[in-house]
Amino acid sequence: MSSHTFFFCSLLLASTSHAWPSRHALWKKTEVARGIQCPPDFLNTVFNTDAPQNAGWPATTWSSLTANNVNNWIGFSDKSLSQTATYNLPSGASAAITPELDTEQIRICMDPTYVEDSLSMITSACATQPHYLELFNEPDFSYMGFTPLTSPQDAATALQPILAANTTTQFISPAVAFTNSDWLTQFQAACGNCIGQQINIVAAHIYNTSPDTVISMIQQLHSTWPGQRIWITELAPSSDPSQGCTFSDQDVMNWMQTLIPQIVNLGYVDRIFWNHGESNSLYPGNPGMCNPSLTNDDGSATALLQAYGAMCN
Repeated sequence: MSSHTFFFCSLLLASTSHAWPSRHALWKKTEVARGIQCPPDFLNTVFNTDAPQNAGWPATTWSSLTANNVNNWIGFSDKSLSQTATYNLPSGASAAITPELDTEQIRICMDPTYVEDSLSMITSACATQPHYLELFNEPDFSYMGFTPLTSPQDAATALQPILAANTTTQFISPAVAFTNSDWLTQFQAACGNCIGQQINIVAAHIYNTSPDTVISMIQQLHSTWPGQRIWITELAPSSDPSQGCTFSDQDVMNWMQTLIPQIVNLGYVDRIFWNHGESNSLYPGNPGMCNPSLTNDDGSATALLQAYGAMCN
């Protein structure tokens, strides 16, 4: 992309995307009787690749989420939803995917094998450049072997073409599985201090049944990256039965209603992504245990989604 084209794309992006003035000019840490004053686009969700198993996928599910103040979603692909086979059904569910659902997707360059495709995407025509791109999903943990383990040094090398690209896309840091490990600080050293320069946002995945522990983890992350925008791109009490969560539906709701106001009041977390937006269960044999689903199988809103949407004014 030439410098003239980049300048034009920047102007176009500024005129069509959500402008982001100073965070302090937009919101204050003020609690009210119902809901709290949250940053813009604060409430978001995660769609896992088994979301198409739901009868309400995709249109009814997304309609329920947006009706309850969910703004964006993140999924495990750098391509748009309609181009991602794992999110579509042979029955033709992709035909029901609305442009809005694609538009509100936060893309991920999942691992080094995605770099070439992601580079092509972020240097394409202005209209097709995504607003955001997360750079690698849990490179420090290979969940069920779906993605490779990648060292901080290898990640920095692999991502160099993306970090050097002329693009309007804003980059989100690699989202590590083990928040506050030294993976991200080693990556920062290997990439030439790219966080705070080419990378605009620090990502975190956080699962813990204690709200106090979650807040401590976020505070530690902020102390490591002071002044950086933070997105929690996966958040829930638990992500796997091995973590031992035995919450009832009411316990999950209490956890959410206790934690989210505290996150907002920290003043430096710009977005959270609740995992998950589809109907799913950590325990197939006991679906009522520690269930974080925001929607039912038919796509209708769960009580948890209604509580989530009511968190922010």
